[in-house]
Amino acid sequence: MIKGVVFDFDGTLADSSEGIFHTALYTVRALGDAKEYGESDLRKFVGPPLRDCFRIAFDLDPALIDDALRIYRKEYLERGYRMMSLYPGMKELLLKLRALGIRTGVATFKGEELVHLCLQNLGVDGLFDSIHGSNEAENRTKGDIIRLCISDFGIGSDEVLMVGDTLNDLKGAEDAGTPFLAVRYGFGFSSCSDAGDIPYADDTDGIYGYVQSINGGEI
Repeated sequence: MIKGVVFDFDGTLADSSEGIFHTALYTVRALGDAKEYGESDLRKFVGPPLRDCFRIAFDLDPALIDDALRIYRKEYLERGYRMMSLYPGMKELLLKLRALGIRTGVATFKGEELVHLCLQNLGVDGLFDSIHGSNEAENRTKGDIIRLCISDFGIGSDEVLMVGDTLNDLKGAEDAGTPFLAVRYGFGFSSCSDAGDIPYADDTDGIYGYVQSINGGEI
């Protein structure tokens, strides 16, 4: 029985690609990188912890990472976080789940204060029982962040479904001991063949249908 659903943020709850791509390019340009980057390069920037994103997507000199983080965070807070929208049907999905007594949460590598700001901007900050993000001082893994949501819910990890769009989300769910549902509309899983034999949904109706199927129509 699923009693709680935890969502990743970028690529799962919201299409934040415009703001992330803008801010990532703004940052590397400010650091003197004039190379051309396509969407396939920029998509690598979504999912991992921010510090790792610059290495994975841009092969940035490790000596420049701290400067990159400073520039990125300033620009994202000024402009980037406003460049996003909920995926179609997401607010309705959250309302349906909560109306049925299912707890909802967010587990993301975005900074915790920033994800609260993003959710407020999207008008859904009041639709979650638990919201947790990264904290560099604690060096949280995705599994750690998911476990914080589970603790807030006050239910067993096997009663919580993690929904996400990247392998980082899948690995976090495995670490936290929760079932996992991949979404194919985000940044990571255009197909699920590279992630093994895992369930997936193509849209918010698919997420709701999966929860129904696990709960035997009892939700």
